[in-house]
Amino acid sequence: MTSLTTTTPTGTLARQDGMQRLQQAAQQAAAARKPLAVLTLDLDHFKPFHDEVGEPRAAEVLEELAAVTGRTLPAGTALAHLGSDEFFAVLPDTTLAAAQAMAERLRTAIEQGLSGFDASPRLTATIGVAVSPAEGSWNGDDLLALADMRMTFAKRRLTPHHNLVWAGTLPSDWYTRLDLDPARWPAL
Repeated sequence: MTSLTTTTPTGTLARQDGMQRLQQAAQQAAAARKPLAVLTLDLDHFKPFHDEVGEPRAAEVLEELAAVTGRTLPAGTALAHLGSDEFFAVLPDTTLAAAQAMAERLRTAIEQGLSGFDASPRLTATIGVAVSPAEGSWNGDDLLALADMRMTFAKRRLTPHHNLVWAGTLPSDWYTRLDLDPARWPAL
């Protein structure tokens, strides 16, 4: 049996392919001076569910998550599986407000789409949102790291610690972990 950390759900890119797509999209967006958005997604309560029901049923959840995400995100979006229950999406030519609205629709669709798995607590998603700055140099790694940090912040610091979307500012010490200037990066 393969591990959920190495199996890529249908319709998603493997981690390495997703990272390549992100770098290509970042180069294209910077050259065209267009925004590039990244959403990072982590399933809430997945580990206890996986431990309780086992790998085959947990894999079904990831397949359904990929299907729901594919139906919800716009055409041209790349969805990559980072491993286990973590994913990221690359949305070309998308502003921060549009990305946050898309993330909210996705969060709701995931909550509804995974409700049939009868998990307690319910399987939901927390999503971090980041968009490239309008000026200066940046890269896909910075964008992914900021989206991931915003997702982590939502899970750790915002109540109820799950089923959230966050595109807001972070405490200043969180930016220093990323070596990013918070004044350059859009936040809501």
